[in-house]
Amino acid sequence: MMLVKLNHPNFSEKNLIISDLRTIDERAYPMHWHDYFELEYVLSGGGRGVIDGKPHPIEPGMVILTSPFNIHSVIAKNLHVINISFYINICDPKILSALNLTNSAITIKLDECDREFVKITATELMKNVEDEEYSEILLNSILTKLQKSTPKKNHNTAFSIPQKARLYIINNFKKNLSLNEVADYVGLTPAYFSSLFKKETGSNFKEYVDELRLKYAKKLILISDMTIRQMCIESGFKNYDNFIRRFKSRFGTTPKNYRTENLTD
Repeated sequence: MMLVKLNHPNFSEKNLIISDLRTIDERAYPMHWHDYFELEYVLSGGGRGVIDGKPHPIEPGMVILTSPFNIHSVIAKNLHVINISFYINICDPKILSALNLTNSAITIKLDECDREFVKITATELMKNVEDEEYSEILLNSILTKLQKSTPKKNHNTAFSIPQKARLYIINNFKKNLSLNEVADYVGLTPAYFSSLFKKETGSNFKEYVDELRLKYAKKLILISDMTIRQMCIESGFKNYDNFIRRFKSRFGTTPKNYRTENLTD
C-alpha cells in the first residue's frame, strides 16, 4: 500500500491551527501522514482505523491524537468528528510532551463527564479558531484533559529543554534539520543545546534524528509497498547508501532483507 501526504486545503504554518466539523458517510482514507499534529473528537458514527499498523475501532466519545511520526488510515461509516489540526507553536509544549507522542499515538474513549468537556471546548475552539490566543488556551485545555484521562505510566514525568526539542524534531524529522535550527527554536546556543541534549537523551543530535528516521523507515517496510529508495527519501534520509548502512548497523540486516524476513507467511 502506498503512503500519501494528506493536508487540509486551508491549513498552513501561517495559521498554526485550524478546526472544522467533518461529516463522512461512507469513505476510506488511504494510509497517510500529516506534517502537523491532528486531534479528532468523535461525536457520532464510527468506523475503524489503523495507526502504525495497529487497528483500532472508531466510536463516539473517542479522542484520537496523531503526530507527523504516525502513519494512519481510516474507514468511516456515518462519522461525525470535530477535527483540530495544529503545529506545536500554538500549544504549550509541556502539555504536549507529557503525552509522550514519541512512543505512540493517543486513542482513548473518554468517560461521559470528560466527553462533555471536550465536546464543549472543541466546539468553542472551532467557532473561534481565527483567534489564535484564545484557540491556544482551548487547545491546551483539551490536551490537559487528555493527559489526565490516559494512564500515568504513559506520561513523561518531567519537562525539559530537550523534551521541547524532541517535539520539534517529531514535527520536522523529514526535513533537512540542523542542530542550529533546533537550538534556535529552544533558545540556546548550539554548543550548550548539544551538551544538554546528549546528557538527557544519551545520544547526540544527529544520532537521535537518524534513530527516529530509521524507526519510521522500519514502519514503512512493514506497512507499505514503497521501494527501498522511496522509503529512504520518505524517512528523511538524503543519501541512499548512507541509509542502507545506517539501517543495517541499527537492525542487523538490510531493509530489503528485513522486509523479506518479516513479510513472509
